[in-house]
Amino acid sequence: MKPIALKFKKFLEKIIINKSKIKFINNINYNYVTSSKDIKNVLIKQLYSPINWVECIKFIEKQNILNIIEFTPKILLKKISQQIVNNLHINSIYNVETFFSTLKKYKI
Repeated sequence: MKPIALKFKKFLEKIIINKSKIKFINNINYNYVTSSKDIKNVLIKQLYSPINWVECIKFIEKQNILNIIEFTPKILLKKISQQIVNNLHINSIYNVETFFSTLKKYKI
């Protein structure tokens, strides 16, 4: 995956990512990322690094976060996450309809 990561890095260099206004938790080191540079770096690393979803969800729980928005091709992570911590409210965005319904729900 590292050759793809290099191509993705070049692609991201053309994209402007502003400092995050909401908490963005990366699943590389299970922490918050806010700067544009850090967001791009973790997006690249996620292509080739192992993901420990259990630790990521436990970090979220420790932060007392109950509402999560995930961008995913399927709702599999939602099901796994709710087995790890059962009081999470997870909105999965996987198409245009779920994107707009989530925007409406959170008044974004």
